[in-house]
Amino acid sequence: MLKTGNLYRDNVSHLIGWGHWLVFFNVLLAMLVSSRFLLIAGWPDTLLGSFYLLISWAGHFAFLTFFTYLLTLFPLTFLFPNLRTLQWLAAAIGTAALTLLLVDSQVFSLFKFHLNPTVWRLLLEQAQTEQASGWGWLFVWVPVVFLFELWLAGWLWRWSQRRRRSLTWPLAVPLLACFFLTHSLHIWADAYVYTPITEQKANFPLSYPMTAKSFLIKQGWLDEDQYKQLSQQVPEHAKRKLNYPLRPLSVTAPELAPNILLVVADGLRGDQLDAITMPNLHRFSERHLRFNNHLSAGNNTQASLFSLFYSLPSRYLRDAEQEGVAPLLISELQRQDYRFGLFASGGLEETVYQKAIFSSLRHSAFSHATGGAKGDSHMVSEFNSWLAQQDEQRPWFSFIYLDAINDFDLPEGATGPFQPSLSKINPAQPYQNSEREALFNRYRNSVFYTDRLLGQLLSLPQYRNEQDPERDTIIIVTSSHGMEFNDYDNNTWGSGNAYSLAQLQVPLVIAWPGRDQPMSFDYPTSQLDLAPSLMRQALGVQSPTRSYSTGQSLFKASADRWRLASDEDEYAIYQHNDITLFNRRGDMQLLRAKDYQLESNDSPELSLLLQVMSDLNRFQGK
Repeated sequence: MLKTGNLYRDNVSHLIGWGHWLVFFNVLLAMLVSSRFLLIAGWPDTLLGSFYLLISWAGHFAFLTFFTYLLTLFPLTFLFPNLRTLQWLAAAIGTAALTLLLVDSQVFSLFKFHLNPTVWRLLLEQAQTEQASGWGWLFVWVPVVFLFELWLAGWLWRWSQRRRRSLTWPLAVPLLACFFLTHSLHIWADAYVYTPITEQKANFPLSYPMTAKSFLIKQGWLDEDQYKQLSQQVPEHAKRKLNYPLRPLSVTAPELAPNILLVVADGLRGDQLDAITMPNLHRFSERHLRFNNHLSAGNNTQASLFSLFYSLPSRYLRDAEQEGVAPLLISELQRQDYRFGLFASGGLEETVYQKAIFSSLRHSAFSHATGGAKGDSHMVSEFNSWLAQQDEQRPWFSFIYLDAINDFDLPEGATGPFQPSLSKINPAQPYQNSEREALFNRYRNSVFYTDRLLGQLLSLPQYRNEQDPERDTIIIVTSSHGMEFNDYDNNTWGSGNAYSLAQLQVPLVIAWPGRDQPMSFDYPTSQLDLAPSLMRQALGVQSPTRSYSTGQSLFKASADRWRLASDEDEYAIYQHNDITLFNRRGDMQLLRAKDYQLESNDSPELSLLLQVMSDLNRFQGK
């Protein structure tokens, strides 16, 4: 029963004083456990950034510990003012909180995001399976921490009863100062776009540092135009060292390196490669190598082109741009003295070209047009002229990017064989299901037109080989992404807004001398596989593929492999008939690949996520 009168108040007062000491020592324990976050997140490059990291670490975990006490042990002190009962409750609460913190640090080290309900459910499901051996440390950690917390609670009660001088404020003030200074510094850093601080906002669990841009602008203490200018000047992401490759390449260059022609018809869906819509490419595929189960590594042009050349997930795109790191494929072609001819309808001025993919090349190798059907035709003519100027002394690499399909564009006055078709495209207006057939026919007409250009291109290298019969030419035709036309009745159109098969499945047709037998491959392949295949089998790179790539050989059949498509925030893992979709905040979904609908009775596999996150982080520098 609850006691009443002065005795009750005195007892509660003593217990609250004891609770404060217990909170302080648990702050120290929480800081000890959470110090792992400092190692995982890495130290900022500036002194102020490092100072902020330390004070935010101290202030945040002091606040979390004290807030946990206020919500749990403090009210229980009034309900159960019994020392023995509170000691056991305090030990249980402290053990649970420290265990959650340790589990979160493990999740953060693997996935780079913190615990959320989905991840927690996956962890609990794994703990109940035969793979629960990874949880063995809990059987040691939990009882050891519980016994220590129980001993600490008893020792602090005896110690606090002997104290005559209060140390509460001398110990609490530095932690309070860290907490308030953390949020004050973040308000300043957010207003003046100081990234060594703002990039740390996701380092710790339940961390929500304050911002006050709107208030500062309203009070006239921050100039809005100045803020916008600073936002445009500062890179979107913290500069990370791109550890690519993991070790120097070992290369045995071929005596007579092949020419390489890479054609990307952007926006081309895999299901358009048939005898009616693309007769030229279809005939070409029947004579050479065709990959029928091929996925892009991104659902937008920049992400997929980056992954195509680098064989890396597009999460490294900004790192490559900031550090000016060219793909190893291009670097090795340069080292083997290749000539370069680059022809892009729609512009090689894109940052993914200028600052990353072709950053190591002289711009004299670039040729580009305004885009659309007219630009595509001009690029094919430019390539024809360039090819006629090449000699037999040096091999060449040519990249041709065609843009008409992406824009649903046709030459002026052309209509195309597929009717009814939209005569004009207005990208500013949303598409309606009632015009789906006409829109899709417009798309097919642009594909049909592009196929005519491909017919011209695919004959040119063969003609050149007659003049130089000893040097082979590898011809690759593919796309960076597909196009969706509300295929799954979810009102999704175009590209860059879903990771469905309609947006990711693209054709891949290769003429590879030495592999003259026509073949059709149905096992899973990815755009991440192209660069390592060329590096190893055309350029003589002997290093293990994993040291410079997240793909594998196109000619390695693996029915159980997983394939990754991503941008800088979202990731889609294709394995068998399922898609695991997740983002950097830890939100996850499991969808069916055939119709892009949620799997209602299943959840993502934790082991698969661990494999993928290992690949995602493999090339990140320290």
